[in-house]
Amino acid sequence: MKVSFFVWLVIRKACLTQDKLQRRALQICSKCFLCEQEGEINELLFLHCRSTINLWYMFFCILRITWVIPSSTLALLSNWWSIGNRGGEEDWWKIIPACIWWIVWKERNGRHFEGTSSSIEKIRMNCLSLLFF
Repeated sequence: MKVSFFVWLVIRKACLTQDKLQRRALQICSKCFLCEQEGEINELLFLHCRSTINLWYMFFCILRITWVIPSSTLALLSNWWSIGNRGGEEDWWKIIPACIWWIVWKERNGRHFEGTSSSIEKIRMNCLSLLFF
């Protein structure tokens, strides 16, 4: 339930990313904690950050698909489910975006609030573990 609710927040762009906090008059320096480059917004963090793209490409390779990541999380989710009719794999196919977004959010919060940082290999393993277990 927690992850399902979080996916709902992601597609509604309601996660408290730094751009949302700045709109609430908090004075913060906006940067992505994963790639440490651009300002942290919903689409960057969950779709276009280098670390997040790395996770997407991992699944593209596993599933042997070629796909361009859309510009919004809602478009990604609707397109993902529409091309997800893959026979017996259909059930687990649908939860891949939720796994990626949940792991990205947990890693982002760990880096921001706890000062911990995982390697990209550990992030990949966490994502695969969440998906399969």
